Amino acid sequence: MKKNTIPINTINILVIISIMAVVTILTGNVIDELTLRDIQNVTKLVETNIYSELTREIVEPINTSMVMAKNTLLLDIMDKDNEETEVIMAKYLTAIQRLTGYDSVFLVSHSTLSYYHPGGTDAKVDLDSDSSFWYTNAMEAQGGYSAIVNNEQLDNWALYMYVDAKIYDDEDNYIGMTGVGTKLTHLQKILGKYMDDHQVDAYIIDGQGDIQVHQKNEMILNTNVFDYEMVKEGDLSFSHQTYFQTQIGNRYLVIEHIPSLDWYLVVTKETSDFTPALQTYRMELYIVLGLAVLAMMIASTIAINRYKIQIVYLSNMDHLTNLPNRKIFEDKLGESIKRASDKYFCLALFDLDDLKKINDSYGHDVGDKALKVVCQIAKEFIDGEDLLTRVGGDEFGLVIYDDIEGVLNKVNPMLKAISDYPDMMPVKLSVSMGITPFVDGDTNKDIYKRADKALYESKEKGKNQVCIF
Repeated sequence: MKKNTIPINTINILVIISIMAVVTILTGNVIDELTLRDIQNVTKLVETNIYSELTREIVEPINTSMVMAKNTLLLDIMDKDNEETEVIMAKYLTAIQRLTGYDSVFLVSHSTLSYYHPGGTDAKVDLDSDSSFWYTNAMEAQGGYSAIVNNEQLDNWALYMYVDAKIYDDEDNYIGMTGVGTKLTHLQKILGKYMDDHQVDAYIIDGQGDIQVHQKNEMILNTNVFDYEMVKEGDLSFSHQTYFQTQIGNRYLVIEHIPSLDWYLVVTKETSDFTPALQTYRMELYIVLGLAVLAMMIASTIAINRYKIQIVYLSNMDHLTNLPNRKIFEDKLGESIKRASDKYFCLALFDLDDLKKINDSYGHDVGDKALKVVCQIAKEFIDGEDLLTRVGGDEFGLVIYDDIEGVLNKVNPMLKAISDYPDMMPVKLSVSMGITPFVDGDTNKDIYKRADKALYESKEKGKNQVCIF
């Protein structure tokens, strides 16, 4: 009796099919995981950049109001209600308005309740009137200032912010209020720019989830985040949290509180953006594996292992400077925070001054060379476990295991070496740096924000220097 046997070709085909399935699954899982990481990194980076730009735009009117409130030259005339006082106040407020360009500049004396503006004064604040709620609310608000944001429907949903700062006399008694009103014209442009450049959806909501700022005017005040993202309230809890991130369906969300407005910035990106590319890659993989037959059984395993290593390496390194990228920076920063009780550290952020001017004047090749030179010099001044990374664009991060004095002993010579570098003429290299030490209870976000504020201060003070926060 003839035995039934399975032909060797059938066995080979079954083996090939099995290997194709295993390879496809393994490769698909790796790509999906790395794709998700890329989406997360892009979303977090974009959120940080948007938040930084929004903060700069919001902080300026707050600072202006606080400076006006501390003008001691006004104290002697605050309680005088006469024509001379009106003229002085009008000149002062007119000068402030011309200098800052704000739409509204005002001052209220609490003793006379006169409402001064650049045109003089034509009204008094009626504390018993409902129309004066802004004054009573601002007067009772906690802190030295309060901010009110209005969407003016008659002006194409333009966003206005009014900042009211309290005025105190030498004995710390409340004697009045001053402030400015400004049209935040750039908010939608900021959000739209990142939507176009990074294919993210970015918008601002209030504490109830109602959309306040969006690239599309028809979304403002007409749409709630829960309806927009098609989720239940329990799936998206952001109230009373300064920072929140999650994945819902095929969307990855980052939400951050904006304290100055008591609103929330929402940045989202869809994972489905990468689906066509993944499908194309898998189809090509099937064809290659089918043609390779038995040889692919051995070659595919080697190729996949190498491909995994290469993808992981590329996802963790910046190719221009050959430095670790933002993901490694965040991981290292988190590890440093966990063991800070045993090994103290400081975080330094620095960037190349005037990179855009260099690119515009001499070309991006020169700009890239300048970034490489800065990295090469910076590497010479770090040692041991210290980590130098490229956080993004022209910004670099330094995790240095030392106290502030030790860090300054390293970075001050570094800044001087960069500014003295002779081979980039006519380009003059310099960097600005912000440093902050670890504080108990810090998260990655906390220590990064302090270092970023210190870096911003260095820029404001004239660049090519170090500031500590």
